[in-house]
Amino acid sequence: MGDMLRDPATAHVIYQLNNRFGPGDAIREMAAVHREFGVFSERSSLRQAYRAVHIVPEDSADRRKWFRYLDSLKDYTSDQSAVNGHDRWLNAIRENLESAQPTPMHTRTHLSRDEPRLVVTRGRAVPHENQDYIIVSVPTIPSGEAARPTVTTARAKRAVRRGG
Repeated sequence: MGDMLRDPATAHVIYQLNNRFGPGDAIREMAAVHREFGVFSERSSLRQAYRAVHIVPEDSADRRKWFRYLDSLKDYTSDQSAVNGHDRWLNAIRENLESAQPTPMHTRTHLSRDEPRLVVTRGRAVPHENQDYIIVSVPTIPSGEAARPTVTTARAKRAVRRGG
């Protein structure tokens, strides 16, 4: 997230994720929403799902960057072979929400240079709690550290987006 999304927006989105998928009523409500509307189904993307449950930055420019970041996770690897980061995160949510007893979920970031994959584990995400979580750790590049495309590369990407 770091280089795509402003730090306050990143913090706000992570807060929303951890609050909405937290223990107790929060995770039960997300499971009920998924059961009723299929928000995290195979036919949805993370962009669509998070838009539907309104886990988005407040600022519209940040919202576009958040959605672009979620889409970019399709280019990331994950801790499961042959599964990209986007699908790994979406599958982890769906499988959890469809289980008999959904486990609270906790989202955190890690430096992409230390671990380039999106990683899903189970454990204690909050040291002072006696609660296990499904922990989604998302690779991020700190603001200002991402490689910048050359002018030629940027023009080629724009041409593809425009259909040219």
